[in-house]
Amino acid sequence: MNRAVTVYPVISDDILSNPGIGFTAAPGLMGEPDRIYDNRGEEHSKYKFTENGRTFNHPDSKVYFCSARWRDLEISKGVFHWEVLEEKLDYAKSMGCTAVVRCSPYALSDEEDIPAWFRAEYPEEPEFPFWRVDPQTTPYIAYWSDFIKAFAARFDGHPVISSVDMTIVGAWGEGGGTEFLKPEAISRITDAYLDGFKITPLQALLHDPLSIRIIKERKAKVGFRVDCLGDMGGFHGDQWSHMTDFYPQNIQNFQMADAWEKAPILFEACWHMNDWYLQGWDIDYIIQETLKWHISSFNNKGTVVPEPWKENIKAWLNKMGYRFELRKFTYDSEVSAGAELGIAALWANVGVAPIYNHYSLVVRLTGNSQTYTLRSREDIRDWLPDVDIAWEESFTLPEDMPEGEYSLEVGIETGVAEIGNIQLAIEGNQDGYYPMGKLFIERGKEAKC
Repeated sequence: MNRAVTVYPVISDDILSNPGIGFTAAPGLMGEPDRIYDNRGEEHSKYKFTENGRTFNHPDSKVYFCSARWRDLEISKGVFHWEVLEEKLDYAKSMGCTAVVRCSPYALSDEEDIPAWFRAEYPEEPEFPFWRVDPQTTPYIAYWSDFIKAFAARFDGHPVISSVDMTIVGAWGEGGGTEFLKPEAISRITDAYLDGFKITPLQALLHDPLSIRIIKERKAKVGFRVDCLGDMGGFHGDQWSHMTDFYPQNIQNFQMADAWEKAPILFEACWHMNDWYLQGWDIDYIIQETLKWHISSFNNKGTVVPEPWKENIKAWLNKMGYRFELRKFTYDSEVSAGAELGIAALWANVGVAPIYNHYSLVVRLTGNSQTYTLRSREDIRDWLPDVDIAWEESFTLPEDMPEGEYSLEVGIETGVAEIGNIQLAIEGNQDGYYPMGKLFIERGKEAKC
């Protein structure tokens, strides 16, 4: 290297808000609400997780749960009103969030029925309580698969979408009755997702062994989601709970224990966290289980976090998903224009999951009233937890760079201005970039050695 300089950044333990991870946003607790109420209507004293936080009684967030209904998106067979979903994504972006998207076939109320054109064809409703239309005696499988194909064709790789829920059947797309479907029916729907979404990560509901087996047979990169995190006995007392009798066993039984390495693991609260608190359930046990399962994000349904649990939740946030520390950074401090700038660095991911979106690691040089952004070939999606991450790379500088002193910064760019760069767990953040030092660009001669 040419006059190599080594920097050891100062590690930070601050709470970081980053896209795709952490608690999903709670818009109702943002801004300046006059009063704060829990899910049962009880008023709570206001507090924040960070001094400059924008959310009360709940962590700040850069991920938003975005739900859209089939009936609103496909207004007649093959005619799509994608503006409905685009508006929701614009709303997420306006909050600085990426979005987890779920398109649901239907729910239980009349306003959440299947599309009107489909209902006109099949007015009869089945007796099974979680179906609005019988997928075995109607063209539901074909119609829903066609919708998913169109959805993927329009939105795969959308810069605001962090991941997409795979929904097969049942109210809210939560899988009710999947066990009654034939394997070929399930495959037709899952194939529509797997063939259509090649860029945007997917997660399947951890619902039944058949649908998961069909997905795994495709050897696809699919994570999982569960919708009843925290249940320690709310349905059957001490006899059975999701946390002790379903999730631990079936993550293993369904062979999804390593799914986190390639796609996200998402959890939604059973009831609300406030209910867990009132039941006296062990929050640390719940947290440790999710970390063992490599959680990326948690949907608290936009409701309050009990203040006595604030410190527990802060510790959880600092492990949830990815968290990148830059521990050592070495670079050439004198380089000729048109020559190679050498970089060597040591990173660590001290979270419990990788990042799943292909964001750009960059080196930025600023000086002489100009900024040069050098994009790394490094794929940060490969940065797994608990592994030393060595980054070595050379960047060819432009031949026409003016001579002089430049500031060198590193950053990870999302490419969406409203979302901003990935925050690193080091000090020195300046609008998403982290200064490493100065270098001098020379012209017309070789840099000194």
